[in-house]
Amino acid sequence: MILPNSTAAIFGQRPFCLIDIETTGLSPNRDEITEIAALRVNEAFEITGEISRLVRIRGRVPWQITRITGISDTMLHAHGQPLADVLEETHQFVAGAPSFAHNARFDRGFLNAWSEQCGIACRFPLECSIPVFKKLLPQRKGYGLPALAEGLKISGAGAHRALADCRILLECLKRAHGRHFA
Repeated sequence: MILPNSTAAIFGQRPFCLIDIETTGLSPNRDEITEIAALRVNEAFEITGEISRLVRIRGRVPWQITRITGISDTMLHAHGQPLADVLEETHQFVAGAPSFAHNARFDRGFLNAWSEQCGIACRFPLECSIPVFKKLLPQRKGYGLPALAEGLKISGAGAHRALADCRILLECLKRAHGRHFA
């Protein structure tokens, strides 16, 4: 899905979804998805639905990733669901709505690669939220989510967990649009 040339125009005009994932590393060819979350948001930037799932993986969670995310092998074994089920549920949840991720190339790469590996005929056409922030806040030096949250005075509590990152992104979008239209 390619959005109109002004992706920023979507926000405040129609419902949209935000997606975030956590993984065991940076490569969709070598590493696995450990968590997927999504928010469905209306025109007023209000959350109208959410989903958050831990994923059962084949390998182990590297200690560095556990240190960053708090996601451990124990958590995934106790609460993780099969990836194919989580991918299908997430795809159904966001279907039909413009969907965004911060640094979408990363999330889209993992979601699409693992959908293919699981034999699921779905694609995640995520758009990236970074160009939206570049348009609304052109004076910023950095557009990483932690830097945006700090600059916009948004709590980063729970960062590096998929649902928390979706919520932080939503708050950043609200504030950036408030500044833009004020």
